[in-house]
Amino acid sequence: MAHKFNPKNKEKLMNKERKKNLPPYEILREAGLQAGQTFIDIGCGVGYFTLPAAEIVGPKGEVYALDTVREMTDYLKSELEKSRIQNVKVLNSTEYGFPIREDLGDYLLMSMVLHEVEEKTEFLHEAYRTLKNSGKIILIEWQKKETEEGPPLKHRIDPEQAKSYLRQVGFQNLEVVDLNRFFYMVVGEV
Repeated sequence: MAHKFNPKNKEKLMNKERKKNLPPYEILREAGLQAGQTFIDIGCGVGYFTLPAAEIVGPKGEVYALDTVREMTDYLKSELEKSRIQNVKVLNSTEYGFPIREDLGDYLLMSMVLHEVEEKTEFLHEAYRTLKNSGKIILIEWQKKETEEGPPLKHRIDPEQAKSYLRQVGFQNLEVVDLNRFFYMVVGEV
């Protein structure tokens, strides 16, 4: 069984140390996200990447934030209301079904989500379906080595295995970027 994040620990998702190790604005800009685009955040949690993406795509862009855990989406809706951000649609999804249409996104992000899913190719097929023909995926995962935080080592996916899963569903031009000793990123295209 895959390791799942406990929503009771949601405050850990927005702490200063995490922002230092995983700077959301820098990562999204490095991946190429721009004003006016449509961004999909699968497993959005409390909005760690959703909120910066909303700012980057601006009022002419759209952000779709999906999560299977209502506690996370309720928290994010509350944060969006407080911040008066209006270009984000927060949706509850199932693990293998995203309530958005095909060919919608310019960018799709999955941050620390793939290791939590049992049927990885089924999950990635559903993600692929939501991207435009020119769409890009940003996959961020834990390095496959012991660290003082994060999921157990046996649940982590090494970068080559992540690329293999992505290739199986049709993603191409895959590039791995080591972000630091905790995380790596794979960027690819439809």
